Amino acid sequence: MTENTTVLATEEEVLPQNVQSEAVPPAQPKMRKKKKVYVFDIVNYTLITLFSLFCLFPVVYVFLLSFSSKADYLNSGLLVIPKHFNFEAYKVIFNQGRVGQAFLISLLVTIGGTLYSMVLTSLGAYAFTKKGVPGLRIIFTFIIITMFFSGGLIPFYLTVGDVIGLNNLASLIIPFGINTFNMIVLRNFFNQVPKELIESCYLDGASDFRVLWQFVIPLSKAGIATVSLFYIVAKWDDWYWPSILLTRRDDLYPLALELRNVLNNSQSEGYGDGGIQVDPTLLFSQGQNAAMIVVSILPILCIYPWLQKYFVKGVMIGSIKS
Repeated sequence: MTENTTVLATEEEVLPQNVQSEAVPPAQPKMRKKKKVYVFDIVNYTLITLFSLFCLFPVVYVFLLSFSSKADYLNSGLLVIPKHFNFEAYKVIFNQGRVGQAFLISLLVTIGGTLYSMVLTSLGAYAFTKKGVPGLRIIFTFIIITMFFSGGLIPFYLTVGDVIGLNNLASLIIPFGINTFNMIVLRNFFNQVPKELIESCYLDGASDFRVLWQFVIPLSKAGIATVSLFYIVAKWDDWYWPSILLTRRDDLYPLALELRNVLNNSQSEGYGDGGIQVDPTLLFSQGQNAAMIVVSILPILCIYPWLQKYFVKGVMIGSIKS
């Protein structure tokens, strides 16, 4: 018995050592794997940093140029460093021309158009979340087709002229009430609201409008913020449709169209006959152009940080789930 016990004890002592000795070598591949991940992170962060600098450089350049003088601009290299910091460019664009008026018009069209579009988009998105409505899927299919095939520029122009009229601010707001893509994104958010909650609201006697405004929309803040930001950026930066619908009312030009015209005029003035560039010391509109660009993008830069949390969440949820 003693010998058998000794042999068994010896085997029990030897076995864990063998198992332990066999378990040591796999630790080396784990260290190599961690090293590869670490190198990948360094390369990834380096590329992201370079890409960010590449994207931010034009913004920084325009911002510094707007506060620079003529001497700073003529003596600058790759980046304008304002040695004579001043606000002359901003004083010129607000005291001369219609930049201040164009800014107010853009503000009016953006705020009014976004509220108008959000009401219509919310109603349409909520309607397409209904189940069991005859013909609803067919209607939704036709609406999706409009994303790829439009009625054309001339029919749209004639329709707006006959129904709403041209050369007024209403023509910049009413025809652009709903964007199909934004409605689909908001519909996907509305589909995330628990159906049990909506059914309980109906059992309590709530109407569709009350369910939408008091329950569905408050529970879809991320989607509302995302779609609102889409509308704000699109309406604030729009110059194409105002240039077509406001051909006889240049006093109603929004800021984007006014900025485009000023930039085009400054570029044409910088060249003589035959496309020969004249002496830049005779002209200094670069600082004024940069100031107009800063004024045009500043509202979007101020709004985005407040909506960033909801915007990122909205893009991740609304574009994936349906």
